[in-house]
Amino acid sequence: MGNTLGFGVGVGLGLGLAVGAAALIQAFGPKIDEEVVVSQYQCNTEDIDELSAEELRDAMSYVMHNPMLIQVPVLGTTKTFWRLSEEATRISRKLSLILRNHHSACKYLEAPLQVSNVWIGSTGSVKLRGVSFTGSGFFRIERVRDDYKHLSRVLELLIMISGGDINKLPPDYKEFLSLLRRKNLTRDDEFLIVNNAALLPMKNRTEVFLMLHDRIVNFLGQKNRAKKKKILSNLPYKNNWLDTATANAKINQWVVNVQNEYKRTTIDLLRLNRNVRSHLHQYNHEDDIEEILYCEWPMLLIVMEKMLHLEGELQDTGIHNKFG
Repeated sequence: MGNTLGFGVGVGLGLGLAVGAAALIQAFGPKIDEEVVVSQYQCNTEDIDELSAEELRDAMSYVMHNPMLIQVPVLGTTKTFWRLSEEATRISRKLSLILRNHHSACKYLEAPLQVSNVWIGSTGSVKLRGVSFTGSGFFRIERVRDDYKHLSRVLELLIMISGGDINKLPPDYKEFLSLLRRKNLTRDDEFLIVNNAALLPMKNRTEVFLMLHDRIVNFLGQKNRAKKKKILSNLPYKNNWLDTATANAKINQWVVNVQNEYKRTTIDLLRLNRNVRSHLHQYNHEDDIEEILYCEWPMLLIVMEKMLHLEGELQDTGIHNKFG
């Protein structure tokens, strides 16, 4: 089954990593079977690369030179924030997509995914080596859950190997890892996994926010006000978002220079975020404003996405096209 990387990971990584990794190994709950349905995803054999012309580097050495968790200043404040690097979100999404594509063909990993199975190409591609998938059969949700549970362990290990502190993960990525480990994960949840807002490239978050905002406020505002109301009532930062906005010198420029004063409502939280993103050039912050908005309200976009998913509205937004 190829090389395996023990949870000790090697002497060079130290006992602390071994203990932290060992803590990830826990059994999960009861399992059930489901039958297969036709899927829009297709299995890609190129994701399994035992030998190719492209130069591949094992993920362990790659992340040791490319940190997955980085600390950035929150411009407009004196604060800092820990977020995932672009390499980390790309690796997370690609590994999730590889599993999703094989699950669509009713194929599952024959053995738990290991760090040693993950390889990174010179162009940033992500491949698997030393793994085998089962032959096509019936859709088995418990095998899907097992694959994602092991993926969550691998991602946490990669972050630890790269020098990251798991306790400093941003809340949206913690939510993503929690989703991977959910004991009641469903077939439909795989769409949310592979198109998770926590994995978006920073440069695409503006467009995705505007898409989701349009779906919630405009489309559902006309077609299904009950859904709109439910989504708005579940958004985070209800009580303190305006305080956060005014405390940030960059964002506050949009707060004070507005004709219609903002109120402490979730619809106005969305209105402010839309106005900032729709007028990026107004205060010459187009290069950094998206990161500022993410650092101040890291859970906003992922909760918008989750609520649209729960209401059966997410797939029609086109979010799956925004991860390139």
